[in-house]
Amino acid sequence: MALQMNIPLPGGIEHANGYVRVTDVRVCKKDDVSDWFMMVDVAAYKDADARADKLRLSAPAVDKFKFTYDPDSDGASPADAYAKLKASGGVFADAVDA
Repeated sequence: MALQMNIPLPGGIEHANGYVRVTDVRVCKKDDVSDWFMMVDVAAYKDADARADKLRLSAPAVDKFKFTYDPDSDGASPADAYAKLKASGGVFADAVDA
């Protein structure tokens, strides 16, 4: 699973139709009184072939995300992370499943 989207790069340029993959999903809670949250790490690639060759793009705007998380209703799988990324809008507003 992956997303295809325009990837913002340092210097204000974009790589069109890049390939974005979730690399890690963590569900955390700081202490007994804090709320749960989901951390999602993402890697960006020029395309699927670059992903296969492990040639990542430097794209700080799409590398780490934090979302609210409800342990009673939210899942913590990579598919759940992709859904949260797409629903977040912003840089992922036009992302499509790849």
